[in-house]
Amino acid sequence: MKLKIFASLVLMLLMLTGCGNETPPPAEKVEKVGMLSLSNVDENQIDDYTKNFNSAHGVNSDPQKTTYYNNLNSMQMSLNSGSIDTIRTYGSVAQYMTERDSNLAIKDSQTVQLVDNFSCALRDEDSELREQFNAAIESMKNDGTLSNLVENFIKNLKADTEPPAVAMPKIAGADTIKVGVTGDLPPLDLILADGTPAGFNTAVLAEISQRINKNIELVTIESNARAAALTSGTVDVVFWTVTPEGESPLPMNSDTPEGVALTQAYYKDVVVDVNLATAFTGMN
Repeated sequence: MKLKIFASLVLMLLMLTGCGNETPPPAEKVEKVGMLSLSNVDENQIDDYTKNFNSAHGVNSDPQKTTYYNNLNSMQMSLNSGSIDTIRTYGSVAQYMTERDSNLAIKDSQTVQLVDNFSCALRDEDSELREQFNAAIESMKNDGTLSNLVENFIKNLKADTEPPAVAMPKIAGADTIKVGVTGDLPPLDLILADGTPAGFNTAVLAEISQRINKNIELVTIESNARAAALTSGTVDVVFWTVTPEGESPLPMNSDTPEGVALTQAYYKDVVVDVNLATAFTGMN
């Protein structure tokens, strides 16, 4: 009897010892994604939408944890410090960043290509002003002005130069409207180091100013303050608000809160990720 009890105790001890030596399963890898704040969905919703979208399209990817940032500079600091793994932005912005910083590289990993359209945002009740913007954008498309601005200020921008600031027209006796720019999507929406808006945003808005016969005053705002600046009356127009084109994990109104209406699109771009170049060391 004593031998049976002793044997049982030894067996239990061996089992417990074996359990203690078992290697725990590896923790699930989570990709930490930084992106500029959208106006109508939060970070958790982004992650849920992306998870459901990837599942529906058979995309096998690590789960993501999105963190919103108020501006591009703070997001790049987080990338450099390792607080995030990647910056989710647009192709033109990624090219601008990587051409000016050899520590950065574009991660070409989109299984389903995502495209966003860029429009100006106005208060819903300002329908007359919105129609004026629409007419100006449409005429700029039809006469080739808009495509020329895209070529000159975005696609053909040299890596060692910054695009110039285009002066806003001064129209005597005309009304003045305030347009919010962020500088967080260079060269699409650019603010130079001295605080001067420059490049594509100023070129487009200067052309619109002439075509709608209104003076435009540029107001610098942070990307997460776009909706608040508009609804509070701080600005009359926000230069950029995005809507998905085609298949996307995000709903159409993800950047368009209630009470805000959009012009027709003046530009579109693909969604890409920017990582530290060292993240690709040794990878094929």
